Amino acid sequence: MGIKGKLILAVAASSMLFMTPKIVQADAVDQAQTVTPNDNSVSSTTNAEQSNNSVTQPVFTTPSSTGNTTATDTTTTTSDQNQYSDEATDGIFHVNGSTAFLYQGDGTRVDNRALGANTPWYTDTKRTWGDGSVYYRVSTNEYVNQTSGNFQNNVEDYSGTASVTYDSDVKLYQDYGKNALDTGNTVSQKSDWKVDKRVSNGGQYWYEVGSNVWLPQSSVVINDGTYPEADWVAGVPMIAQNPELPNGCEITAVTMMLQYAGANVNKMQLAYEMPRSSDPNYGYMGQPWDSTGVTIFPSALMRLVEKYAGSAKNLSGQGLDAIKYQISIGHPVVTWNTLHGFLYHALVVTGYDSNYIYYNDCWLDEPMQMPIDQFINNWNTQNRMAISY
Repeated sequence: MGIKGKLILAVAASSMLFMTPKIVQADAVDQAQTVTPNDNSVSSTTNAEQSNNSVTQPVFTTPSSTGNTTATDTTTTTSDQNQYSDEATDGIFHVNGSTAFLYQGDGTRVDNRALGANTPWYTDTKRTWGDGSVYYRVSTNEYVNQTSGNFQNNVEDYSGTASVTYDSDVKLYQDYGKNALDTGNTVSQKSDWKVDKRVSNGGQYWYEVGSNVWLPQSSVVINDGTYPEADWVAGVPMIAQNPELPNGCEITAVTMMLQYAGANVNKMQLAYEMPRSSDPNYGYMGQPWDSTGVTIFPSALMRLVEKYAGSAKNLSGQGLDAIKYQISIGHPVVTWNTLHGFLYHALVVTGYDSNYIYYNDCWLDEPMQMPIDQFINNWNTQNRMAISY
């Protein structure tokens, strides 16, 4: 629905100017939806009557050819009088400080509506005419001249190494987001892939690891990336393991992480639900509510985390970059450490700065901090086991 499923609607009543402070997506609007603007959001392009305060917004249909900026996708049309070439784009056109005129696909100016000053509009097509003038498409058959603002590409150059953290092979995709197509090829777990571009689409990052071949953030972490000096995830709930789960720090920590992810779960529910095994790689050893309890490892929790968070990442063996990456996308990380006299103790890492790692400790029932070097050395005692989503 709409240009790549998220066309910006540049439609107003026949003599009204519709301006919006945010990027409107066509797939969030239906044909019956109306917008009643206030005095600050609507102004007239002519001296039309102001009694028509309701603007009906239709849904535009998807054109037959869309793509992203990393692929070659150019169409040239020639006639006796006009010649232009179309190039697929994926980005936002930001209107400058003045009202921007709209133009039909044949170059004819639209007289009864325009784009408001300082407004952003999604665009999927760059049209270059024979005289060198450039226009960006902002609705099904309406364009804005590039001189009316600036184009910001959603696809950006990016350097890093995508490390596969899912516990089975991961699909490779041609294109990304709603346009992603299964290539039929996969990459193996724990494999590493050089990244040169990324794009934010559909609520997650996608990383280009080949010519228009992409991996989603749900299956990877990025090592060797550039991360801020300090970053954190605010609002991760604090849950005490005691008195119910004296040996259940792992599942209590996972409960904190999953509740932050939006799951309606509690520690006792998950304590009963997690698998059991004599091998902690496959399930919990003993019972977390009594003295028989020992531990459970990330590999045995992957299905549980995936069930409630929608994705799961086994970060075991990864380094500090993996934690920084997860924090950068807003996902806390559960790490296995050695603390409080326990050989195995799980923490929920919520942030870091240049000196400390910050975490929720379910044994102490309070947020804590630890110097980075001390944290890494402690984490190393458990072979840097960790899980996230």
